[in-house]
Amino acid sequence: MLRFSDAVLSKQERLSRWGFLGLTTAPLVGAALFNHTGTPPFLRCPFWATTGIPCPGCGLTRSFMAIARGDVTDALRMHLFGPILFLAFTVAAVFIAIELRVGRRLRQTPFRYINERLQNWWWLGAIYLGYYGLRLYSLLHTGEFYINPLERLVTKFS
Repeated sequence: MLRFSDAVLSKQERLSRWGFLGLTTAPLVGAALFNHTGTPPFLRCPFWATTGIPCPGCGLTRSFMAIARGDVTDALRMHLFGPILFLAFTVAAVFIAIELRVGRRLRQTPFRYINERLQNWWWLGAIYLGYYGLRLYSLLHTGEFYINPLERLVTKFS
């Protein structure tokens, strides 16, 4: 059951909620649109284009697109954290929309509950970077990561 605080959202709180609603829905709407139109070239990873090394977020857009198509297996293959982040964005968007509709702050959301219980978030970053390291190792081990990043930088800026 959803419980709301007694105080009405201030104008500043409403504006911040609208901003966060835009930030949480943009990847979800983008994933659905990109399935029909394709990913625009300006959304290619600049880190990968420059260095030849995939960044920690490479594959998230394709993972989100796979989830929007209903293909969870492909989404997990593209990026392990894709379905988790897609779900987090969806839940956050729903709760923010409810707060805006009602005009009051929810007393308890899954995010506030987790934040109160887990006061140190460093370990989530460590897990994510560990996964990134495993992805790089896998690419190197399978031969898919054959580009010398230093050579690519030298030729790009010469």
